[in-house]
Amino acid sequence: MHLLKVFKQTFWQVLGKVVTSLSTLIILGLISRNYGEEGTGIFTLALTYLAMFYLLSDFGFNAHVLRKIQTSSIKIQNNEWQKLLGTRFIWSAALVMIAIGLLPFWPFSTPQFSQAVTMGSLAIIGSAVFITCNLIFQSRLRYDLSVLASGFGTLISLGLFVYLSLQKYPISFLILAHLTGWIIIATSSLFLVRRFIPNLPPIFDKKYAINLFKDTWAIAATLTLNVVYFRADTFMVAYFKGVADAGIYNLAYSVFQSALVLPVFIMNAYYPLMLKSMSKVKLIAAILLILAAAALVVAFNFAPFIIKLLSGSGFGGSAESLQILSLGFPAYFLSPLLMWLLVAKDRYKLMLAIYMFGLITSLILNFIYIPHASFIAASYITVISEYLILIVLSMVLWRIR
Repeated sequence: MHLLKVFKQTFWQVLGKVVTSLSTLIILGLISRNYGEEGTGIFTLALTYLAMFYLLSDFGFNAHVLRKIQTSSIKIQNNEWQKLLGTRFIWSAALVMIAIGLLPFWPFSTPQFSQAVTMGSLAIIGSAVFITCNLIFQSRLRYDLSVLASGFGTLISLGLFVYLSLQKYPISFLILAHLTGWIIIATSSLFLVRRFIPNLPPIFDKKYAINLFKDTWAIAATLTLNVVYFRADTFMVAYFKGVADAGIYNLAYSVFQSALVLPVFIMNAYYPLMLKSMSKVKLIAAILLILAAAALVVAFNFAPFIIKLLSGSGFGGSAESLQILSLGFPAYFLSPLLMWLLVAKDRYKLMLAIYMFGLITSLILNFIYIPHASFIAASYITVISEYLILIVLSMVLWRIR
């Protein structure tokens, strides 16, 4: 029965991702064909930068609060959620200011990049609201509602993007379609969450917020390291080799990243059940490994066709980069399971130490090799770093089992 629930919730998330992935691929195809490698580099670099703050807006709050409300009454859940929403509003607003305030200090920052980030920065708040609503959807195993909200916003955003790109608006203005999508997703999520949380207004509780930050700082630090660990190479490619190379790499990484949502979705569905029983961990690991093998075979063999279908021409290096990245699927599919096992065991600080080690290793290798081999080096280092993380996670879990 538990496994059926996992599959059902994973199905809804995959369905939603099909919509968002198709939208992303259509957008990338239009940009690569109409704005070239440099335009693609600026647009994807801006989205990557903003996406880092979307992840930071989570701050590990959901994983921590979910454990608290699993057995709570409806009244306590409602109050907890309202306080969480209030905390997230304040935190995400602070992140908007940080994202904009740091722009002058980045060596890869150009006027177009800075303009795009500034125009799209309010999407950080929209993402934070959606994440907060997802806590309820996850706890009630109602990811169909989450998918409904995200799918609706994505389709509206796609339509607006197609219009702006066909009208040849400057690349930085295209981010407005992205912002509009997040506003609609956040609004739709709040509307749908009302069936579970009748009182929506956020509660701004200073004591609650401080305690929440204290309780989750280790998870948050790990997520922050994960963000930097995942995408620092993109900004290093842009700095050392230029935005055109960053565009080539980001096109390949966007395709690669589309498959990485599968283990995330499975763990989103499995984590609430894992908190009650870990009897199915080995089975989930086997399923993740089978999916990883399938993704590797497809991506490696069809990479040239996929990239050509998206870009038309001019992005030959993206196919090679995607083939290299696909070799990391087994590690990327299994490591989320091991990471959430550590969270379930309340080993936040140990998890933080592991990802700190992975980040430092990745940054050192990227600094050495990206100036010479650009996105090819970044691709190989991405794969090597994740296998290193997987090995260390496995060794640690073996010792504390």
